[in-house]
Amino acid sequence: MKQFDLVLFDLDGTLTNSGPGIIDCVTRVLKEMGRPVPPPETLRKFIGPPLYDSYVTFCHMTSEEAQEGIDRYRALYRAGGVFNNGVYDGIFPVLEKLRAEGKLLAVATSKPESMAMDVLSHFGLKKYFDAISAADESDRGNGKEELIIPVLEKLSVAPSRAVMIGDTKYDAAGARNAGTQFLGVLYGFGTEEEMRNEGGTVFARTPADIIRLLLDKT
Repeated sequence: MKQFDLVLFDLDGTLTNSGPGIIDCVTRVLKEMGRPVPPPETLRKFIGPPLYDSYVTFCHMTSEEAQEGIDRYRALYRAGGVFNNGVYDGIFPVLEKLRAEGKLLAVATSKPESMAMDVLSHFGLKKYFDAISAADESDRGNGKEELIIPVLEKLSVAPSRAVMIGDTKYDAAGARNAGTQFLGVLYGFGTEEEMRNEGGTVFARTPADIIRLLLDKT
């Protein structure tokens, strides 16, 4: 990859394996609301994008129903689902190596800010980052670029000198629209095909691959 000064990380599916907690809470909410539970391959798609969008897209909810689903989800998630989660093996060495190389680090996540900060603090991740850009509490997001661009401005980094790392098409599209480089990870919840369709060309199968792809000059 080209030379860079800043690495932005997605949270769910990139830094942490949040799938179990998210899928369990979404499943419980749908049952509470008397809605059919989608198959596992559809439930996986709830990990990453704003919850409102997922309810409308995958469950065909009205705006009012989606908001009820968000409220119910938050109650369950904050009651314990948020910590039914874990940092992927190998992530801490990646962060430590990048810091040692003098790189700026940031998080750009579609998770609402309060939940993102809870996760980052609980798992000891927050201290590694120079900036954290998360969605507002409405859980109705726009393009990921709207989370990436404020970080570039805050840290005074040109888009061409930044790399967005994520596991879904939303991360790839956000990087493209913000003008940054993109590194897709294949251990998360999206697919290589979806990321390639949004312009992704470089992929890491493991956290260790991130360092190899970013720092190996050979």
